[in-house]
Amino acid sequence: MVGKKMKYNPGHFQPNVWQRITKIISSNRIGSAYLFSGPEGTGKEAAALAFSAALNCQGNEIICGSCSSCVRFSSLQHEHLHVIIPLPRKKANFDKDTDVLSIIGDDNTALLTDLLQKKGTDPFQKINIPRAKRILINSIRELRKKLYLKSVDSGYKMVLIFDAHCLSDGDGASANALLKLLEEPPKKTTVILVTDHKLMLLSTIQSRCQQIDFPPISHDIVSTYLTDRGIHSGEAEFYANLADGNIHKARFLADRTVAEILKTMKDQVEAVVNSNGDGWRSYINNMSRMVRSDPNNFKFHLFLLQTWFQQSVRFRQNISSPLAQNGFGEALKTFTTSYPQANLTTANSVIETTIASIDRNFYMPLTLTNMLIDIQHYLKGKA
Repeated sequence: MVGKKMKYNPGHFQPNVWQRITKIISSNRIGSAYLFSGPEGTGKEAAALAFSAALNCQGNEIICGSCSSCVRFSSLQHEHLHVIIPLPRKKANFDKDTDVLSIIGDDNTALLTDLLQKKGTDPFQKINIPRAKRILINSIRELRKKLYLKSVDSGYKMVLIFDAHCLSDGDGASANALLKLLEEPPKKTTVILVTDHKLMLLSTIQSRCQQIDFPPISHDIVSTYLTDRGIHSGEAEFYANLADGNIHKARFLADRTVAEILKTMKDQVEAVVNSNGDGWRSYINNMSRMVRSDPNNFKFHLFLLQTWFQQSVRFRQNISSPLAQNGFGEALKTFTTSYPQANLTTANSVIETTIASIDRNFYMPLTLTNMLIDIQHYLKGKA
């Protein structure tokens, strides 16, 4: 069990995955590279941190939580721990010897430091830095220098690469640099790549990793997690139902009242469904501004639109819906009756594509226009 400081029990959140990891540790056959993949918010980063702590624990348990090594891992201050994440570039031009902190600038360095500290106390904290869309080649270069300095006497050097799919952004130089490291890893060094988008990684990188897949976290576990954080049990059930096994979405939802969530969802549905020229123009302008100023809020709004379509499918199939339980039963009935042939699953895919376009630098007004047109198309039941 993880110590109190790490505030995370991987055996609780992902019991089957953690059982596999503990077998790896007990067998003492530790691989040089692992790929933790699965849907967003399934505890992959937290499990990677726990695995790293376990391989360096000096106690008599898998993770004792109290030895000097576990204490240092709990604050992400262990000398064997190296965390790599996507970073922005303040400097447009730099050479191979420029240190990473100089490239990202003082403001981003301060933000990175703050987020790492929060990650140490809360393994579910996501490290997101504005305009960070790629893992810098210099991050990999610096890593290689550190790893080859000297071998460790006990434990393992641990390299955790979060959002590892960002290695492939741009010309893929970072991915190729990492590939060289994976081909000839230093002794007693383990690399864990963590990603929500495994297929975006080079196949040559995937093939050099032992792959561990993470399923969505169960509804009951998400609900319990929220109540443990002080959320009322009824609200926790509502948030857990909407989050659909995604702990990040559950936390994001829990920062808002149920009434606020339902109103935002209602506004999104009305704006998208009503094919009014002025209304669409206003929607496109507002959402385009939002994606520039607050990308996470943009994703949240579209997530709620997706949720409406998903819950409409459940309502159509006579499956219990948290929206119907919160006063939206008549609205769902009216919607499903008005669009009896709607292809809601495909409409959801269109929204997912729109969300993904943020990371691809698409022209958002055009992307949103296409989304609205496509949703109208699928609401009419067209293929």
